[in-house]
Amino acid sequence: MDFRKLTVKELLDNPDTAAVIKELAPELLKYPIKLLGKKKCGEIFDKVVATGIVPEVIAKEAEARINKILAN
Repeated sequence: MDFRKLTVKELLDNPDTAAVIKELAPELLKYPIKLLGKKKCGEIFDKVVATGIVPEVIAKEAEARINKILAN
């Protein structure tokens, strides 16, 4: 599975991928992110970068680390 195709629910249900978000982008967890459970992570991350909630550098690092976790 690829990060961009992963749903937000799947991301948060996996303790390893959720830990990456908690470490790199804890500000995302302040929002009612569970309401976006059926949305794809790629779509959500594009929006949070565009609005400046998460810097693009951090978003790319989170995506790379999560893809590495998903590859294993």
